[in-house]
Amino acid sequence: MYLKSHHKFVSRVIASVLLLFLIAWVLTSKDILVNQPQIFQVKSGSSMGEVAQELSDRQIIKSKKFFATVSRLLNANKSLKSGYYELKPDTSIFDFIGQISSGEVLKTKVTLIEGKTIQYYFQQLNKDPSITPNESFDNVMASIGIQKPYDGWFFPETYIFNYGESIENVLNKSHETMKLKLADLWKNRDTSIPLDSPYQAIILASLIENETALDKEKPMISSVFIGRLNSNMRLQTDPTVIYALGDQYSPPLTRSDLQFDHPYNTYRNKGLPPGAISSVGYQSLFAALNPAKGNDLYFVSKKDGSHAFAKTYDEHKENIKKYLKAN
Repeated sequence: MYLKSHHKFVSRVIASVLLLFLIAWVLTSKDILVNQPQIFQVKSGSSMGEVAQELSDRQIIKSKKFFATVSRLLNANKSLKSGYYELKPDTSIFDFIGQISSGEVLKTKVTLIEGKTIQYYFQQLNKDPSITPNESFDNVMASIGIQKPYDGWFFPETYIFNYGESIENVLNKSHETMKLKLADLWKNRDTSIPLDSPYQAIILASLIENETALDKEKPMISSVFIGRLNSNMRLQTDPTVIYALGDQYSPPLTRSDLQFDHPYNTYRNKGLPPGAISSVGYQSLFAALNPAKGNDLYFVSKKDGSHAFAKTYDEHKENIKKYLKAN
């Protein structure tokens, strides 16, 4: 009787000790060991064992065995999802295994602003650590299916992607968005405007985009350009000269700059330039296809972001005297 009681007592002690060891193991191994947020990539084709090894090598977890044991208990070994994940100081092993088995990958915001060239966007994305550079500019354009001229075909907006997305996929999303918006606006355009194709609408919109930041003025700027096209006048818009000069441009524009021999220089050439000079926002695109009703053929900056409009050249000269020469 004594021996049986003794054995029971010893068994309870051993079980208690083992339980204490188990509790201690769990408590000391359950947390991700980071002091500040880190990004961890689960590579395509990785196993839980390989993930555990990398986490251990980077001293992000204390015990590979604990990670593997929890993975088996949660039946997560067969549902591992590749991608980038954020490790935070308060993340537990249980939480992280749940994330990588359910695919709760880290997201990133990409903001493409209006009035920028495609080269600007490409350089911006190459510098973004959340975006993966993978191809040359020409290869990306070819993959998306765009031929020269490239500018204008990318809609400026804030997009949400998985962290680590490729430049090609980001720009392709922007391109597809532009095609959808353009198709809708082209279908509902003012059919009296002298534009022969949707891309000509983008070209005109890019001139409007670069002439004013005020949405209320954009239909009026559009009306001036449409009036000039109808009258076979040169558009004479400074942003086309700046675009044509490229890296040669040094502000302010000079008279000699306006004589620069280039297809995009609307001071020398009649009609629209051969391509857009930048990306365009929705309001500029809408204005290009729905100009204001009016007979203005001239406008000049008031130096406060707005413009003074005129129907005749004499009125225009008075506006120049009032708003430019007086300053």
